[in-house]
Amino acid sequence: MKKIHIAIVLLILFSNIIQAQTHADKLIGILEDSGSKYIFVAAHRGDWRNAPENSIKALKKSIEMGVDIMETDVRFTKDSVLVLMHDTTIDRTTTGKGKLSDYTYAELQKFYLTGGLNRKTYERIPTFEEFMLTAKGKILINVDKSWEYIDKIVDVLKKTGTLRQALIKGEDSYTEVNAKYGSLLNDIFYIPIVKEEQTNLNAFVDEYLNKTRPIAFEILYSFEKSPMFEQIKKIKQRGRRIWVNTLWGEMCAGHEDERALDSPNENWGWVIEHGATMIQTDRPAELLEYLKRKRLHTLN
Repeated sequence: MKKIHIAIVLLILFSNIIQAQTHADKLIGILEDSGSKYIFVAAHRGDWRNAPENSIKALKKSIEMGVDIMETDVRFTKDSVLVLMHDTTIDRTTTGKGKLSDYTYAELQKFYLTGGLNRKTYERIPTFEEFMLTAKGKILINVDKSWEYIDKIVDVLKKTGTLRQALIKGEDSYTEVNAKYGSLLNDIFYIPIVKEEQTNLNAFVDEYLNKTRPIAFEILYSFEKSPMFEQIKKIKQRGRRIWVNTLWGEMCAGHEDERALDSPNENWGWVIEHGATMIQTDRPAELLEYLKRKRLHTLN
């Protein structure tokens, strides 16, 4: 009887360990697997067609939909609270007007976020901390508009226990980022943004590849014979992922979301064939459906 009792206890403990692995943990495991064929789907500002962009509701709908990553934008209020907001002003996305940085967080709470047709909703501007607590264990988060204060972003991520759920982007060279943040780069999933107009393109990419281990590179290319494809080839040979935006044609040689709705193979399929392993989209539901048909979005 004693042996049976011990076996039951061990079984329960083992079961609890398995259950403790969250959906986000599974995604992180795939993200770190250089041999995985899985294509990550990132919802641009969340499911903004059905909720206000950069809102808690847009996050929850993204989670329900089954996207892997929600992209969001983080800025400071007047009293140094990190909140979600793409623009420097609140005019386009809220019932208020003026610069975000002119308001304290408490003052911002009198405004509502707006949705489709600029209609008022009952969502308010969330703090980054509130947002990450909602996302905890459920989804990965791409933090944009934040490279000037990555250290402050990391403070919130550590406080909420979500450090490994965040993918942080930046436009600066490795030398510039390292000079500002030093070893902090080793604590986060960092994604350098690479553009066609980048001075010394080879050196920009090589420095990151040789001096640190970015989880991915965001690659922007405007035409099909772009020199960026040589960079993509080199990056993939080093086992790093390639993030491509299909939001607008100038980001992906014209193979954008709206064209993909009618011709998915010629557009989403094209960017995948040309190296993309992470796709940021304004059409997450349709992209998910396409990838599942192609068996490119199946969790083991």
